[in-house]
Amino acid sequence: MTRRPQVLVIGDSADYPDRNDTARTLGRFIAEQGWVLISGGRGGVMAAASRGAQEGCGISVAILPSDRMEEANPWADIVIPTGIGFARNYTNTLAADAVVSIGGGTGTLCEIAYAWQANKPIIACSFTGGWSAELAGRTLDYRRTDAIMDAHSSEEAMQYLRTLLQPRQPQ
Repeated sequence: MTRRPQVLVIGDSADYPDRNDTARTLGRFIAEQGWVLISGGRGGVMAAASRGAQEGCGISVAILPSDRMEEANPWADIVIPTGIGFARNYTNTLAADAVVSIGGGTGTLCEIAYAWQANKPIIACSFTGGWSAELAGRTLDYRRTDAIMDAHSSEEAMQYLRTLLQPRQPQ
């Protein structure tokens, strides 16, 4: 049996309706492909992506910074409380085959940096603002020669994911 591809969706924990709509759309898409959604498990983009995954009849994994399972958003199917604070951001990126960034503040910036160092493909939704817009199309340092993929729409982010993950699908 082949493992399902795992996609980490990162972004703001605060509620920004446009960013949350994007996350929900992408979460649903991820589920419909049979992939597993991973997030930090809390509010904002994380909750919206998890909700989309649930609507798409998929699996949503929440990797929490706290040691309290009840802090997960209500759409998380699997909750992993770490008790290690924001150090869990590194765990999130290591669990992913690809990372999609939507908007984002300093937590998102941290996860992008970890994903970069772990050589994970990163798709930044530049149309959502935040660190995603700041870093889309850029390289972060000498460790890699590729750039963070710049998605100008949800559809473009979906196409990047298809290109990255379709070869991993079981035959």
